[in-house]
Amino acid sequence: MTNDEFDQAIEAIRQGHITPREVRVITAATLMMKELCSVPDNFEPTHTQIIDFIESLDPPYREILKRVADDVPEEQHTLH
Repeated sequence: MTNDEFDQAIEAIRQGHITPREVRVITAATLMMKELCSVPDNFEPTHTQIIDFIESLDPPYREILKRVADDVPEEQHTLH
């Protein structure tokens, strides 16, 4: 996704508008939280935790989040 699409996805997540594009970003954020924050593998973050995590990322980590979202396998594009 382009930088603009990524920024739009982040804004949509903030507003609670979740489409497949946003699910990719949420899935990527959850994967990054598990790697960076030492949370258990079965950790399921809340909407607020996802937003707080994304907002805490500096530009290099936001770019990593975007790349991870682009690489999320199709079978992981679902929310629980």
